[in-house]
Amino acid sequence: MHSSRHPDSAAMLVSRLRFPVVDIGYGMRAEIWLPGCRIFCRDCLADNTWVFDESTRCGVGAVLDWLRELPGDRIDGVTICGGEPTDRPTALRALIDGINTWRAESARAIDLLVYSGRPTAVLEERLPWLSASVDALVTEQCVAGDAGPAGRRVVIGSALGMTRYAAARFAADLMSCDSCGRPTPSADTTGRTVGTGRSR
Repeated sequence: MHSSRHPDSAAMLVSRLRFPVVDIGYGMRAEIWLPGCRIFCRDCLADNTWVFDESTRCGVGAVLDWLRELPGDRIDGVTICGGEPTDRPTALRALIDGINTWRAESARAIDLLVYSGRPTAVLEERLPWLSASVDALVTEQCVAGDAGPAGRRVVIGSALGMTRYAAARFAADLMSCDSCGRPTPSADTTGRTVGTGRSR
């Protein structure tokens, strides 16, 4: 059963925090999974993240603290996925604002990529700030068999996003970005996974 009790706040639901990840965007990335979804794409490969699991609640500040503790000289980007991140827009905006402040302090180019299963037009109407707050936004529902933008659309939000994602082909599987660089992580970091709350 999917709970309907999930008010927006600066406290958010976070099922997984992972680093390093190399298959959900350009280069070596930090990955933030936000559970809870009201879209229920038929071909979703992450349907275990649909539940708004209150046991995973934590403060936005805790997620930002986790990012600050990562080796900043090795991060190429941050990916926010789920679930459906836009189902809790207030918390999402607080997280994005915090990430943008954090990465503005870095000498390294760190991109911010967000996945949503909602249509671009719906996001532009409901969250007009979103596409301009990130470097790239992947939109539209997952449809099995799609191999590129015909199934999912990439909305570019910055010059960095244009450089890294303008030619990217995102598969229906939300974890795949086939044309982006994927450096192999060194052995000392491959096992590091950080979690908050209980993952489903």
